[in-house]
Amino acid sequence: MKRSVLAVFLIALACGSGDSDQAWVAEVDGVRIAGSELARLVNQRLEDAPEADRDDVVTEELNRLVSAQVALNHAAKAGISVSDGEVEVRLRQLHGEDWSDEDPRYRDTVRREMIVDRVALLELAPRAKIPESALQAYFDEHKTEYAEPERAQVRQIVIEDRAKAEAVQAQAVAGADFAELARANSIAPEAPDGGELPPFARGELPEAFDRAFELEPGGVSAVIESPYGFHVFLLESVIPAREPSFDEMRARIEAELGQRHLEELRGEWLRGLRKNAEIQTNESFLETLR
Repeated sequence: MKRSVLAVFLIALACGSGDSDQAWVAEVDGVRIAGSELARLVNQRLEDAPEADRDDVVTEELNRLVSAQVALNHAAKAGISVSDGEVEVRLRQLHGEDWSDEDPRYRDTVRREMIVDRVALLELAPRAKIPESALQAYFDEHKTEYAEPERAQVRQIVIEDRAKAEAVQAQAVAGADFAELARANSIAPEAPDGGELPPFARGELPEAFDRAFELEPGGVSAVIESPYGFHVFLLESVIPAREPSFDEMRARIEAELGQRHLEELRGEWLRGLRKNAEIQTNESFLETLR
């Protein structure tokens, strides 16, 4: 597809309608934004937050639409697009493999967001690189936040009946294979895996699970009641607390700071695009929404 044709296609898609007689609320470099789109967004916001000031909501949503259209026009001129297949992948990432599209307008919204993200990343990513010294300084300042607390590696059996739980606990104490007991008796979702839970720290799970930290490795707990049933724990091991090194955390910090800086640059970038765009608003239509 030639660039000029692609630009026309993207602009038509962004505008949301080919009907030239449809009421419009704003025009950005000759591309009109349908008034119905602003009305839909305003009504949606007010349904979610009925206490919000209507005038403020209209202004905020209009500004978002105009900024998005400015960026979409810029992307169209640069020949940037997003395919149907890419939109489908994104939708399934957001909503899961079983998601089905009930509103085609939502698919178009996601496409527009992806186009804006793509052109912004293309132009801003080279400027978003964080100096090594800033990464190290951030790590030094936030080192304690990355510390990993002591964690327990535990298997559990959960049974609805206390008497049965006590009988199973006695078998475990006597040396029966705990994983097999879990597979045969536990009602917990991890029973097929022999009752094995992901490692957890104190306070991460309901209070009953912290009792596992009272055990010695290899020890079996007494029967412990919780709202989920009657638990029997086997403490397999304790993973000591540790502080990761800068090298271990570098990629994560770079991603966090880079994303933060990219958002700052994006705001400046959008303001620059808006400054150079020709923008008109349809005040008579806006009055119908206020």
